[in-house]
Amino acid sequence: MFFNRILPKPAWLPEVIQRTTPEEIEFLRSHPRLQTSIAEFASVDEVLALLPRFQAAAAAAKAAPVPQLISGAANTCAAPEWIWPQRMARSKLTLLGGAPGSGKSAFVTDVMARVTAGSAWPCQEGMAPKGAVLLIAPQGDADVFGLRFRAAGGDVAHLHALREVKDGTRMRPFDLEKDLAGLDPLIKGIRDLRLIAIDAVPGAAATRKAEALFAQLAALARRHGVAVLAVVRQSGGDYLSRRPGVFATLPLMAAPTAFVVEIDPNDESRRLLLQVKNELSDDPGTLAFGILRRDNAAAVSYAARKPAVSPHEFTARNAPSFNSAKAEAIAFLRGQFSKAAQRKVADIETEARAAGLMKANQAISQCRALRDARLALGLMAIRTGFGPGGSWVWAKPDAAEADQAEAPAQASEPTPVISPPLQPAPRETQDPAEWNAQRHL
Repeated sequence: MFFNRILPKPAWLPEVIQRTTPEEIEFLRSHPRLQTSIAEFASVDEVLALLPRFQAAAAAAKAAPVPQLISGAANTCAAPEWIWPQRMARSKLTLLGGAPGSGKSAFVTDVMARVTAGSAWPCQEGMAPKGAVLLIAPQGDADVFGLRFRAAGGDVAHLHALREVKDGTRMRPFDLEKDLAGLDPLIKGIRDLRLIAIDAVPGAAATRKAEALFAQLAALARRHGVAVLAVVRQSGGDYLSRRPGVFATLPLMAAPTAFVVEIDPNDESRRLLLQVKNELSDDPGTLAFGILRRDNAAAVSYAARKPAVSPHEFTARNAPSFNSAKAEAIAFLRGQFSKAAQRKVADIETEARAAGLMKANQAISQCRALRDARLALGLMAIRTGFGPGGSWVWAKPDAAEADQAEAPAQASEPTPVISPPLQPAPRETQDPAEWNAQRHL
């Protein structure tokens, strides 16, 4: 009999039938998984007490999803509240990538130290709002982090760290996928929390898995009104090759800002913080910093000025096809456009020949180094004028957009029409003698 398999004691069957409705009996028959849940129960009361919970769960699972519409004034928005102006905002997720050994952990430690101390950001980018920070570092070494944090000038009184979870009678490392939901009461208990730093989120090969995890971290930031800075560990990282870290295989929809730490190919002791994505502001610029030893720990030391290298140019420089000819062409074009928003192609060709970058009879369209340099710098090729009087120019993106915005306005203006002067109306009657004289003219 079916109930002999689901009930611990078949003798309970008459009492179960007597105390349940036909619908509940049918529910028991259609859900054999109850067997594993009530196999160790000692009484009929415990068996029957389990029924409402299973029935509610089954009803919720069958219910159709209901789209939630937000209309009119309910669609609200607010300006970003910055933790680090134009880089990290409150209630938002920021992702940080980079090659193994590039200095990501040292950078995050420096960020945390500045928030706990309320000190200034580099390159005159404002002051950090002083408050508490929470570090989630399941695989991190507490001694290494502690030395780095003190070397960076952090205030340990505002520091909270989470590395392990008590699971039953044993301790295990914190698991983002399993334990993230249990963070809410812990976070609510931290007073004046400004930043949650996670070192590190595994760079999962499965796109959907990473997307779901990033979405949960973004929701966590919104619920508690804190900035979340998550380091993304590169899958299959190689500390010897130091291959640049990329976000190409990871979904970034949940993170409005993302940055990457790269080792400068021209100076292995220098790191570059490059923008990958920023939906909240313009690019604040590239930061350069070095990793030095301070108080027996690795510490970050920022350059006084921002280097004149954009993420686009850095990517172009590190492309497999990049060579010294392209580097010279980039330097040449940067000089050409240092003070000018646009330049005629004919003028660029003349000076490029004088600099030895082009042959005497070579057109700029035949010089691959200059063409690639134009793409690396993001210059636009625009046709100005029409017919024999027209010419090609290379222009910075801002100048090109301005020209394109003005063109439709000029075309839409009505062409002025000059009307001839009004003539007096002819007379309806005319003298016969005058008419005969005009007829014979």
